[in-house]
Amino acid sequence: MIKLRLKRMGRTKRPFYRLVVVKADAPRDGQTLAQVGTYDSLYAKVSIDEEAAVMWLKRGAQMTGTVQTLLKSQGILARMQGLEGKVNDKAFTRQKPARLRKLKGKPAPAAEPAPA
Repeated sequence: MIKLRLKRMGRTKRPFYRLVVVKADAPRDGQTLAQVGTYDSLYAKVSIDEEAAVMWLKRGAQMTGTVQTLLKSQGILARMQGLEGKVNDKAFTRQKPARLRKLKGKPAPAAEPAPA
């Protein structure tokens, strides 16, 4: 069986995912058949090749739950069924303050006046 699922990339505590087509029994970071898109969870950026995703779905590929949510938020599943699909920009914009603080780093301490 063929699946559309996420393949984790990136550094420690800075995840970045590729939306890939793999055999169901392949390991998470194993060999892929095709790359369909990308998802950056820290910044809520999604980029999917719609034609490739629809082609694999029509060939019988199954989706994981997260991939289904991504495709639904981008309106791809609705357009595949012949409906008007809209991109939901707010689907993945939930505030992640702890992660954003880590990315920005600690603020620089204010300069203290030199003792006289």
